[in-house]
Amino acid sequence: MRTTKVIAFSVPPEFETEIQKHAKAEHRTISEYVREALRQYMTLREFEDTRRSVSKRMKKKGLKPSDVEVILSGFRKRT
Repeated sequence: MRTTKVIAFSVPPEFETEIQKHAKAEHRTISEYVREALRQYMTLREFEDTRRSVSKRMKKKGLKPSDVEVILSGFRKRT
């Protein structure tokens, strides 16, 4: 029984050439290369979502990035 799903999508021919070139340079199949690219993209999106959420909360509390540095350095000194 297959443990993966096939997803078809289209790209311009020159993009396919780039994908093939990069996958070959990394000794990966195109599927492996695209899976890793998607994993990294999704991780980056989650990070950006978290950063925006934290920024909103900081703004509501009137905190600036420099305030966070001061708070963190206080915690670091205790450990």
